[in-house]
Amino acid sequence: MDVGNIAELNTFLVLDAVRSRGETTRRQLGRELGLSDASVSRIVKRLLAGGLIEELPRDGAAAAVTVRGRTPSVLRFVGPAGAVIAVDLGGTRCHGALADLAGGTLAMDFRASADAGDAAASLLACIRALRGRAAGLNVPVRAVVVGIPALIDPLSQLATAGPNVHWQGFDLLGVLRAELTEPFEVDNDVNLAALGEAWRGQGRGISSFVTMSLGTGIGGAVVIDGHLIRGSHNAAGEVAYFPFWPRPPGPVPGGPPADRGAGRPGFEDVASGPALRARAAELIRGGVASELAVRPGGEPGFEVADVFAAAAAGDPAGDQVVAELTGYVAAAVAGVTALVDPERIILDGAIGRALEPWLPGLRTAVAASVFRPPGIVVSGLGADAAITGAIARALAIVSELDVPAHLRPIARRPRKS
Repeated sequence: MDVGNIAELNTFLVLDAVRSRGETTRRQLGRELGLSDASVSRIVKRLLAGGLIEELPRDGAAAAVTVRGRTPSVLRFVGPAGAVIAVDLGGTRCHGALADLAGGTLAMDFRASADAGDAAASLLACIRALRGRAAGLNVPVRAVVVGIPALIDPLSQLATAGPNVHWQGFDLLGVLRAELTEPFEVDNDVNLAALGEAWRGQGRGISSFVTMSLGTGIGGAVVIDGHLIRGSHNAAGEVAYFPFWPRPPGPVPGGPPADRGAGRPGFEDVASGPALRARAAELIRGGVASELAVRPGGEPGFEVADVFAAAAAGDPAGDQVVAELTGYVAAAVAGVTALVDPERIILDGAIGRALEPWLPGLRTAVAASVFRPPGIVVSGLGADAAITGAIARALAIVSELDVPAHLRPIARRPRKS
């Protein structure tokens, strides 16, 4: 199950541009998407052969001929009716969307990840609900794409490294094969978020960028020269494991998880939502003044959003937590930059987006420690980056299925059966 390379998104981007504009020309497509005439011509030929678009003489110009001998024409979307299902399964929330083949949302489904007893059951319930909505609208579901807070091991094909959904060697693909008749793919949620950024977000037109998602957990996706980097275990971009040791000014609250190894806390242990709440409570118990409340048992009586609000208001404890967080993020960004030299770092997740007011200081800290600093921005897609990427990937699958086999991109890996 492979989300494909970002470079392979060009076919879909052309199709999406034709859909959204109603009608367009080859020249307009090339200018809008930054593609060469040859690339546009090759992609248009593929889409024409698949019957997804049609080419008609431009009104009033059927007899006109350009210098190159081509009759001016317009391209129009004529793809078949249908819809796709996209699901972003998180550690606490399952968000599903039914989208038409123009990428517009027809229906949404929100539920807790444990609503049906466990994450897999909630995922299936979400898909069934969206299938029901599709049936009610009389549109066939053409493809399903699911983003998960875990990895699919390339050898065993089992879902692993998913503590927030309690998956370690879980046969998610088997569960979905038993349920779905449509073509489907599963990928890490941050990989799909990177695809969403490349389609409609801060990664559009950027060939090399890194998406860093900071929230309840931490993840990342690396795109270099238009290619999503996966690594030998599908774990490229897993910045949660970046080591931070020692942790100033004190120990990690609760200690590092056992799977980090050697007692070294990782980035997730010092910069995730639970870590920030625990750190703020630790400071307050240690005597740092704060308006944030700590329960009698010493547990935080506030949420992460409250910590950022307190910091913005000058609260000493909140300010120290966010200052430390900015230092950790700067170190992680500097490490990524030194290794892969991205043009842009996109901060996503509730914590990443909350850092927007602190971006100037973050940029200064990174610039002081790398050869050429990347641009650092926050995602403009809000909480919808992964679902946007899942829709994009599902639409690309439909486009590929409708194109004759000999014209499909040869770089795409076949789905497992």
